[in-house]
Amino acid sequence: MATALQILLDALLLAGIYAIGALGFALIWGVLNVLNIAYAAFIMLGGYLSYFLWKAGIDPLVTIPIVMSVLFAVGYATQELLFKYVLGGPASLGISLSYGLNLLLVGLVLYFLSAEYRSINLPDYLRGYAVVFGAKLTYARIATFLIALTLTAAVWVFVDRTELGAAIRATRLDPEAAKLVGIRIGSIFNLTAGISGALAGAMGALITLVYSAFPGMGDHYLLQILVVTVLGGLGSLIGPLIGALIVGFASSAVANVFGATYSMLVGMALVWVALILFPNGILGRRFYEA
Repeated sequence: MATALQILLDALLLAGIYAIGALGFALIWGVLNVLNIAYAAFIMLGGYLSYFLWKAGIDPLVTIPIVMSVLFAVGYATQELLFKYVLGGPASLGISLSYGLNLLLVGLVLYFLSAEYRSINLPDYLRGYAVVFGAKLTYARIATFLIALTLTAAVWVFVDRTELGAAIRATRLDPEAAKLVGIRIGSIFNLTAGISGALAGAMGALITLVYSAFPGMGDHYLLQILVVTVLGGLGSLIGPLIGALIVGFASSAVANVFGATYSMLVGMALVWVALILFPNGILGRRFYEA
């Protein structure tokens, strides 16, 4: 009973972190049609920025909105200065550009900061843990999950219930038609890239809160984000959430039973099975038919 509950609680934490990352990744991939490999570097930057803000004396939880603001600006600038020149071109251009940017950013961090793992010493109110029917859940993980849940809900409300969100959805479905009704799609692309960057930064900050920051952290989680995005279905806001839950539960179960080494294989197996049953992802088809 305790083991099963521990798996459940660990899975919810992973699902929350994966959901934030997958939402940001799916936004820029779905709206701009750019497979942004540099998203991994944005996660890493978010983790390091959170760490250094904490070193400067700022509470770890307070660093999260600061990190999101900075990474919003980074994502916005990246779109305005780089990605807008490859929109509408072959997908390989966007992949190559973002991959090169990812290598550059990771290389700079390795050069100036080394490959050392950097962890945050949690404040007293995050150091304890609660015992639920024999399963331990640390206060830091509870805070991480609640923040992830709040951010995920906020993104859903913004995209699904606001005028700007409607403009983003319209631009995704048909950019030319969006232009005809007065939507400035260039601004929408920039905004979408900024939101994507902010969510990547939030993911990095939350990972650093419960684990550590290191140069390869983004690359490590990008694979899982890809799995979650493809599994849930590109273009759907609910799809990544479902994908995050499935991958989170499967990874947690395998890690607890067989060890963390095998948990990465679970996601690939799930994608293989899911794409056979749902070629466009679990909810991808519903979006495109809307």
